[in-house]
Amino acid sequence: MIEKPLKKIDYILFGIIAVACFLTFQQGDIMHTAGCSYGYLQGHFLDFYDWDANAYNMWPSYMPSTYLVYAIWNIPMKLFGIVTKPERYAAFWVIMWYKLLPVSLYMISGFLIYKIANVIGMGGKKAKICAYVFLTTPIGFFSQFMFGQYDIFTIFLVLLGIYYYFKDNKKLFILFFALSIPFKYFSLLLFIPLLLLKEKNIWRILQSTILVALPYLLELVLYIGSPVFREYVLGFGATSYVYNASINTGSVSLSLVIMALGMICAWAYFKNLNTQTDFAQWAFYLCSLVIAVIFGLSQWHPQWLLFAVPFWVLGAFLHRDTKIFLALDLLMMLIYIIFTVNTWPNHVDQELFSWGIFGDYIYKDIGSKLMMRDIFVITDMDMICSIFTALLFIIAAFKHPKYCLSNIATSVDHCIGWIRGRFLGGIAIFVIPAVICFIVAAIPPYVSLNAYQDLSATSGLINSQVAEVFTPKREILEQIQFKVATYQRENKIELEVNLVEHETNRIVYSTTIDGSTLKDNQWVKINTGGIEIDPSIQYRIDFACYDGSANNCISLYRTREKEKIEKEDKKAKPDISYAIVEGRPQNYDLCVKVFERDK
Repeated sequence: MIEKPLKKIDYILFGIIAVACFLTFQQGDIMHTAGCSYGYLQGHFLDFYDWDANAYNMWPSYMPSTYLVYAIWNIPMKLFGIVTKPERYAAFWVIMWYKLLPVSLYMISGFLIYKIANVIGMGGKKAKICAYVFLTTPIGFFSQFMFGQYDIFTIFLVLLGIYYYFKDNKKLFILFFALSIPFKYFSLLLFIPLLLLKEKNIWRILQSTILVALPYLLELVLYIGSPVFREYVLGFGATSYVYNASINTGSVSLSLVIMALGMICAWAYFKNLNTQTDFAQWAFYLCSLVIAVIFGLSQWHPQWLLFAVPFWVLGAFLHRDTKIFLALDLLMMLIYIIFTVNTWPNHVDQELFSWGIFGDYIYKDIGSKLMMRDIFVITDMDMICSIFTALLFIIAAFKHPKYCLSNIATSVDHCIGWIRGRFLGGIAIFVIPAVICFIVAAIPPYVSLNAYQDLSATSGLINSQVAEVFTPKREILEQIQFKVATYQRENKIELEVNLVEHETNRIVYSTTIDGSTLKDNQWVKINTGGIEIDPSIQYRIDFACYDGSANNCISLYRTREKEKIEKEDKKAKPDISYAIVEGRPQNYDLCVKVFERDK
């Protein structure tokens, strides 16, 4: 199956990197989603959502299709007694089993890219290279082998639908798109313009639109009576993102996304085409425009971008200058990673090590001594998002059919250097800084208290004090971090921070911080110089201001109530830390991190 200019080493290198990333990186969402699916294997079909929520405190937030697919996949787990009921957390090899399903579909999707490229006329050789380029697209590879998400369920079905679209099999085109919609609604936004590009009869358009919505409507009817389904599935706020970019007319806000999608659909309907090549070029051009609109003009989550990858690749291989789009993919990956590690810190960054094979070396807690966003330095997300949106529209707009090949079977052999560089360089953009963060986390000092899930800020410290009590694990304390809220003010107060023995009130360390130097939502780092502490006793970090007013004060961030956390997480750690506010212990923590090392 190897086609020149690709060589055996390209496939071997892909295999080694794919396996390494598969085992090393993983985000935690897959455990919740796959774990919820055991509700179906316990026989709870119609009461699936409420049973998972009430019996196991797990709240499914997707349509049933996702959980049904995972339930089928997890039958061996239940038969062998490895996992038999919904569980929020899983052992490493169980996580890898969960991850194997979407990764397998990703690899099969590469074969579907080959089939689509072949059926539209690229020829076997170019189609194989196109499939390889799809599999090695940096954003796609990251989403699947590192992030480990399951948006590929939608993409796999969409690619089947597109294959039969070009095979002129309307029934299977509608069927596979219909099955894809309950997984992610994006596919409907592609189905409509693709349908309008070929179908001009109004009644058949209406009939096809109704048919494609039937599986979603069936699932909706089955579960609409569930309060959990209504709140956690139908209440998911992502669909409101389309209103974020709008024009305010004074009385209403006009959604740019909805207006742009309407124009694309109209363009598809009024465009009359004859040849297979014309249909291919216009289909992937319009799909690229849809992707640019939905991800360029509204908020997106990093796993969703996998949806765009097939259309970026197929559109690039139809273009006269494939090479430039391979180069832009590399730039897209850089901007994408910078945005992701800044927007989802300690979630979709170096944190992906935590659930991989090396997670135990960092106690499944990589901490924040060094974060990937610290390495990239750039923190202006307005600029980053503006560049990313510009790239999305550039990649879409300049794939207009007038820039495409008249003979789409034209060789791309001259692009081999960019194909290799794009893959290796794109993966390095994430892997190298992530490994640096891992090395820093794996050497002393280690994080012993990491209460970073901030919920809200405490009241302003105005001539008052709050504290965090904790029990150390090692003998030397190197650093304390805490998160502050300044409400964008330039405060002119001083914040005193003392480390004291909780029972005796003996001060172990003390420092004062100028409030005017603090920034809103900042993690403040205090390097203590390595002071000796005793793991057998409790310590308290006191934060105090002896001045201030409503317009001149600092607040500290705090976590959720521990009772709620422990309800949601039956494996929650014992209560070894807590906040003190107004002299009274609280059932939450201040957002504090403590770093220690052995003596």
